[in-house]
Amino acid sequence: MTTHPNATRLHQAYQALEQGDMQPMLGLLTDDVTWIDSTLGPLAGTYRGKAEVPEFFAKMMEVYEGSLRVEIVAVVADDDHAIVLTRESGSPQGHTVAWTGAHVWSFTGDHCHRFVNYGSAEYQRFWSDQVPSARR
Repeated sequence: MTTHPNATRLHQAYQALEQGDMQPMLGLLTDDVTWIDSTLGPLAGTYRGKAEVPEFFAKMMEVYEGSLRVEIVAVVADDDHAIVLTRESGSPQGHTVAWTGAHVWSFTGDHCHRFVNYGSAEYQRFWSDQVPSARR
């Protein structure tokens, strides 16, 4: 079975991001991308356009204080969509949380025009019940 080019692009972008290089991720995005974090955490919201997406990543680095880890479990991709299944963990404000996630990518050609992050119940409970003071 052949790996779809969008799956390859995503693997490369996630790997670069893990090493602190945001450019491959940003390079995947259209100028008018809609980037949505649908969770209950402090990153929740809609970020519009390539100019706002780096704000999301800056906020993410602040919240997780460099502790966020994202492991790709699987990528399913075709010409129009990709789903990245993840195992994620971090220690915001010294409190450890681990969860599974699904990142849904919508493509036009080689670029993503819409991204949506979904977090499992563990993530939702953590932010709504365990550390409500961490919300900003």
